[in-house]
Amino acid sequence: MTAYSLKYAKENLERIAQEAVDNDLPTYITLDSGEAVVIVPKERYESWSETDYLLSNPVNAERLLKAAADIRAGKFEQRALIEP
Repeated sequence: MTAYSLKYAKENLERIAQEAVDNDLPTYITLDSGEAVVIVPKERYESWSETDYLLSNPVNAERLLKAAADIRAGKFEQRALIEP
């Protein structure tokens, strides 16, 4: 994680944005009020948004979390894909 002041970010926004993309990490910009905003690479944001959406339905979340636990416990069967 990297954090910058608003003043610095105003002068170096393109470099900061490129750094966030290159490092695939969130970059914090601290406002004069002490609050902060985050610059996140688009692909990472979309991934987080999709995960949030999938887990927002309790039934779907339970199924996904159980499937992940089963995989970690080795309870799965690997199969080859069938080519069309």
